[in-house]
Amino acid sequence: MKIAININELTLKQETGVKVYTRGIVNALGKIDKENEYILYASNRVSTNANFKLKTIKSQFPFWTYTKLPQEIKKDKPDVLFMPIQSVPFFKKPKNIKIVITVHDLAFMIFPDHFTVKDRFLLKFHTKRAVQMADAIIAPSEATKKDIIKFYNINENKIKVVYHGVNQNFSEDKKESDSEASESDSFLSLDSNNPYILFVGQIQPRKNLIRLIEAFETIKSRRNEKSSSLKLIIAGGKGWMADKTYEKAKKSKFSEDIIFLGKVSGEDLVKLYQNALMFVLPSLYEGFGLPVLEAMSYGVPCIVSDNSSLSEIVDDHALLVNAKSSDDIAQKINMFLNNDFLRKDFAQRSLKNIKEFSWDKSAKETLEVFESV
Repeated sequence: MKIAININELTLKQETGVKVYTRGIVNALGKIDKENEYILYASNRVSTNANFKLKTIKSQFPFWTYTKLPQEIKKDKPDVLFMPIQSVPFFKKPKNIKIVITVHDLAFMIFPDHFTVKDRFLLKFHTKRAVQMADAIIAPSEATKKDIIKFYNINENKIKVVYHGVNQNFSEDKKESDSEASESDSFLSLDSNNPYILFVGQIQPRKNLIRLIEAFETIKSRRNEKSSSLKLIIAGGKGWMADKTYEKAKKSKFSEDIIFLGKVSGEDLVKLYQNALMFVLPSLYEGFGLPVLEAMSYGVPCIVSDNSSLSEIVDDHALLVNAKSSDDIAQKINMFLNNDFLRKDFAQRSLKNIKEFSWDKSAKETLEVFESV
């Protein structure tokens, strides 16, 4: 087969989940597939570990994916076009080209108020076109597959669940982003003598950080030996509608212990995972939840929401919380904080769970989807 892949996500400066996915799946396909021909398309030069042909197609017009890419696809006539994003080019679908897309999540349908009007409109428009035009849809979890069926009435046989991967030492995944400077003035070197709860992700309402801050305040209010030095470290860039989260932290009487690092480099992120006392992701919804696996790859005990894909990917290897209850989040944090045996048990569970996820496995199953269409 001749397989075309849009890797333009790799040209973005920001390290997004979709960018990590695109890089991971392409690099793994380069390792496992020596039979098929691949052409990678991007608007600027990008590097991958895959020894595939790269076509850099510059354009003076905006919306490269929808305007310039379709021209090249029509010229090259691949057997399969893989869009690792939930959108497709603007063209009348060529008869001899099969299209495979990845739908990462449908948060904009489930929590519309957490998105700006413009973003919600664009996500709805592009995702609907994509799922209707695609010959096969890849979903990163069973939860996301169910959402696609629910909102778009798609035949479930058209959707294949392929879990994301993560390297055992995921720092290998981050090398290409290490040149990005941290938004923070200096990286805080924290260790077991400075215990901290870690959250990694973009600052936006869906991540439920206000309830995490409330839970942290509950823990700190107890003023015992273990909570007195505890800090909450939030690593991630500012997303949409983030102001209320920052305002909540600023007004907290424990504001000095709530630290926003902003966007951090891959190297610094590795240090954060290595030294974290625990990792907490109390999201209201996740299509997959890659930071959980990143934390688990370092044996960090995890607390995640009992919803969407999160409970699915951690199974019984993490503590689950009711995302709508700051008291429940505080209770689970307190369990790890005051029980060394429990914390060590879940650290081992993290390392056990991570063995189920690899980019090679994801690439093999993705290749099977290409072959099926």
